[in-house]
Amino acid sequence: MNRSASIELLEKLNWFFHQEMHVLDHNIAKQTAKECYPEIREFTYDILWNDLPEEVRKQLMDEEKLDDINRIP
Repeated sequence: MNRSASIELLEKLNWFFHQEMHVLDHNIAKQTAKECYPEIREFTYDILWNDLPEEVRKQLMDEEKLDDINRIP
């Protein structure tokens, strides 16, 4: 994700969250999610995750495994 894409994402999210009516309008919320999710996913899983120290990644993965185990009926 380049700088201009990051700025564009932040502008979209700011526009969306700045007005409560945007959040409450199902169609606007759905469209915003559709437009922003691919960029949020890329940032979270491809950029941020790779920048985390190995120790932190391992801790997060261990916590996720525990959450999965706790969900088993």
